[in-house]
Amino acid sequence: MSDPTFQQLRVFLVVAEELHFGRAAARLHLAQPPVSRHIKALECVLGVPLFERGSRGVTLTPAGVLLCREARALLRRWDNAATMVADLSRGEHRRVVLGVIESMAIDSLPAVVKTMRARHPDIVWELSEGHTEGLVDGFGTARFDAVIVRGTITAAPDCSVLIHEDELVVVLPAGHRLTGDEIELADLADEDFIVYSRQPTSVLLNVTLSACRHAGFVPRIRHEALGTELILGLVAAGDGLAMVSKAVARSSLPGIRFAHLAGRPAVSRIMLAWHGHVPAQVMHELAELLRTANTATTPSGATATTAIGHREGSDSGI
Repeated sequence: MSDPTFQQLRVFLVVAEELHFGRAAARLHLAQPPVSRHIKALECVLGVPLFERGSRGVTLTPAGVLLCREARALLRRWDNAATMVADLSRGEHRRVVLGVIESMAIDSLPAVVKTMRARHPDIVWELSEGHTEGLVDGFGTARFDAVIVRGTITAAPDCSVLIHEDELVVVLPAGHRLTGDEIELADLADEDFIVYSRQPTSVLLNVTLSACRHAGFVPRIRHEALGTELILGLVAAGDGLAMVSKAVARSSLPGIRFAHLAGRPAVSRIMLAWHGHVPAQVMHELAELLRTANTATTPSGATATTAIGHREGSDSGI
C-alpha cells in the first residue's frame, strides 16, 4: 500500500471545510476532476470512504472526521518542521512554542523566559497559557513544542523533567473564624468549598478531593469555577474557601488571606515536557531556572498570610 501524499491531505482538508467539490476546487485553483481524483486516491489508500455524497450534498463519514483532525495535526507538524529546518539552514532564529499552566504563567515564568531570551538570542519564545488537559492535547498534536503542566505526560517519557512539587494552600475570606499561618485540613470539613471545574481543570480538583478524602471528609462544594481569578473573587465575596497553588498566594486581591495546610496534604507535580526536535540542553536549563525561581520566591507561611491578607487598599488582581 502506498502512503498518502501531503498534497492529497491538503486537498482533503479543503474539501472537508467546504463540503463542496466545486468550491474546494476554486479555493485550490484546480479543476474539479483533479480534486476528485485526489480524494479517490486517498480513499483507496485508506480503504474507507471519507465523504458521503447524497442529494443533500457532501458530508464527512466518521472516518473522514477522524482523518480531518489527524491530518491537520500532521500537516501542522510538518510545516513547523520545514520552517525550523529552513530557518536553521539560513542561520535564522529557532522558535519554541511553549504552553504553560496558569500558576506558572502568573508567577515565575515571565522572568525566567526573559533570562532565556538573553542567554539564547537565536531562539524565539512563543508563550500560550492554558489548562493541563488542553495543553496535553496540544502537545500531542504538535501545536506546542514544549509544555509545562500538572502530572505526568505519557507521550514524552524520555523528554520530560520535574520542575517542582506545587503545594496547594487554602485561601479564606478576610476575617474568617480560622486564623493563623497554618490550618489543619480536617478543620475545613464543615466549610463551603469553591473548586476548579471538572472541565477542563480537573487536575487541581482531583488533588483537592483526594486530600479532603484522606482528611476524612468530602468537601461541600458550593461553586465551580474555570479560573483562579473567579475563585479568588468568590472567596473575597464570602461564598466559601478554596485550595489553590502556592504561587497564587503572592497575589494581592483585597478581602482574602492565605494559609498553609499542616503536613502539606495536597501537592501537585509540575512537569516540563518537550518534543525531540527541541534541544534538551535548553529545556533542562529552562527547568533549572524555574526551580531556582520557585525556591527563591516561595513565601513563608506568615508572609503569604499576613502580607496578602491585609492589603485591603490594593486593586490589583491575578
